[in-house]
Amino acid sequence: MPVTKSNRQQYVDAYIDFVFNKSVRGQFEDFLKGFSKGCPNEMWRMFLPEELMAVLTGNVDYEWEELKKNTKYVGYKATDANIQNFWTVFDELSEEQKKHFLSFMTGCDRLPVGGLSKMQMTIVNPNKDDPDNYYPVASTCFYVLHLPNYSSINVLREKFKHAITFYEAFGEQ
Repeated sequence: MPVTKSNRQQYVDAYIDFVFNKSVRGQFEDFLKGFSKGCPNEMWRMFLPEELMAVLTGNVDYEWEELKKNTKYVGYKATDANIQNFWTVFDELSEEQKKHFLSFMTGCDRLPVGGLSKMQMTIVNPNKDDPDNYYPVASTCFYVLHLPNYSSINVLREKFKHAITFYEAFGEQ
């Protein structure tokens, strides 16, 4: 009996159904029962799959320009040399270093639901005497970066990169 295209498709469909559904049904039902005890099903049903994924894992679309666009300044103007230097250094960072910055600022390298367009960072001039002796400091609960008014882009680069590399994130020992 010749194998037709529809017979092959039925076989493939049946095989996929077996591998991804029937063969793991018991394990999945056990998982669902345990998961439902801690997180009642009704609560999760209100989300679309994409929304639930964003809630559980965080948004993964790092739109760094949105962060820059939404940043506010206290004691600085967007046109000040230190702010221009900050964004120049920020743009030089690798994607991994930018995630370290996000973690430095928020305590987590995952984006808030809605992405960076929903996050409003504030850069504050702490008005330090001898600012080159200080590192940037983040107030994670409020997305505030206390950025000393450094004497040069090189000092800013060195202090900023050190701060985002060697901070202690929440929950780390």
